[in-house]
Amino acid sequence: MAEALRKVKRHFGRDAVILTTRTFTKGGFLGLGGAACVEITAARHVSDLPPVLRRGRARDRLADADRAAGALGKPHYAHRPEAVVSSQSLLAELGALKSLVSDLVRETQRSKSAHVPEALFDNYLNLVQSEVAEAVAERLIEQVRSELPPHLLNDERAVSARLAESLEAMLPTAGPIRLESQTGPTVIALVGPTGVGKTTTVAKLAANFCLRDRKRVGLITIDTYRIAAVEQLKTYAQIIDVPLEIVSSPEEMRVAVLGMADRDVILVDTAGRSQRDAIKIKELKRFFDASPPDEVHLVLSSTASEAVLTEAIERFSEIGVGRVIFTKIDEAIGFGVILTCLQKANARLSYITTGQDVPDDIEVGEGRLIADLILRENTEGSDHYRTVSLGERLGRSGRETPPYSRCDGDVVEGR
Repeated sequence: MAEALRKVKRHFGRDAVILTTRTFTKGGFLGLGGAACVEITAARHVSDLPPVLRRGRARDRLADADRAAGALGKPHYAHRPEAVVSSQSLLAELGALKSLVSDLVRETQRSKSAHVPEALFDNYLNLVQSEVAEAVAERLIEQVRSELPPHLLNDERAVSARLAESLEAMLPTAGPIRLESQTGPTVIALVGPTGVGKTTTVAKLAANFCLRDRKRVGLITIDTYRIAAVEQLKTYAQIIDVPLEIVSSPEEMRVAVLGMADRDVILVDTAGRSQRDAIKIKELKRFFDASPPDEVHLVLSSTASEAVLTEAIERFSEIGVGRVIFTKIDEAIGFGVILTCLQKANARLSYITTGQDVPDDIEVGEGRLIADLILRENTEGSDHYRTVSLGERLGRSGRETPPYSRCDGDVVEGR
């Protein structure tokens, strides 16, 4: 193989394109005792490939062949300088391709939104690329255009500041859960599709109420479909030392709530329901009819598509959802879907979660925080937005998590 490659490079030069390689045995009897032969089909150039890709194809095939030769103890040749394409040339090609695609996307969007002012079109395009619905993005841009004097429409700093204010005003937020009941515990239920992180979110809320707010917490789960979910919540309940009740019927739900009358707050974890399973959603509603919660929070994943989230909102609305929790913010590609879904749900944002750590990775959903995330999505390179970690953007810098481990009486150090 090594000798064959040397002959190819000597005959065709550094731009050789290796089309095929084949190793076979010649002579012998029934394949035994024959001589090993190598057949390489090569050409000096291929007309339908640009030079940089022709060199890349030759490099890849030479590298594959040299690896095979290396397995037989032969010297490697794929890493010789003349066989490696210039990284600067490749990056230039990729940059040109990216620019071409960006221009194509811009022109396509420009033709669809001809009424958007040219001075604000890049801002409009950034909003759409951050998954803000086009109609909402147009309304935001029109608001900015009407509120800013003409000479500031080309001032990116002024436009971004006004956009942030407009986004914040459009984001309905509920703030943190407030325990205002004087006659009994406040009952908070979390509902939503499967796999969105309801159980982990319940654990985060329970730990924060218990360890930071010093409230008496009770847990109820009606997720008897998944054994792992029950065991997970049992583990969290044991760690923070709070009671947990497992219920499987509406009557058991009513009894469990009455049995925790001495608690300040009761958090109810529910089984994930497919938004397309109307029977299961009605079954969940019967639990809440037997013991109505004070608040129902719909838990949604920020990584899901707008169509999936919209369907979930529509199907769960019959339960009486008033607040929304968005999970997996740290995994999201675009944040504009949060604004779109809140408006469709006619509900307010209560919390966002930013990871799986309990109790740390949960934040109160603030309008300005979400607005900053939406605008930062496509403007990190500009001088008025610093490139920061998500944790810092969420306001965690400088905050220390109390090393609590129990909440019955004195706080004990250590997790």
